[in-house]
Amino acid sequence: MRDYILHEAQSRQAYGRLTMLVRVIKNWRERRSLRALYNMDDYLLRDIGLTRGEIDSMIRQPLTLDTQWEAERLRLISDRSRNR
Repeated sequence: MRDYILHEAQSRQAYGRLTMLVRVIKNWRERRSLRALYNMDDYLLRDIGLTRGEIDSMIRQPLTLDTQWEAERLRLISDRSRNR
């Protein structure tokens, strides 16, 4: 919970009424970068530690959701399930 609150405090910027619009534009740009990753060779993706499925699921997220935060959250869940 502490990580979520910290992330929200850092990601919410003082744009007033434009905060959501700024967030959507930022997330749209991130998805363009993810599409560039999606077009890489499988060898390079394995080297980075990503699969096409992971990239595809991040691209399909709503624009109101921060993909970096979601990827980190999924990684933490995966790590916790492996350590049990």
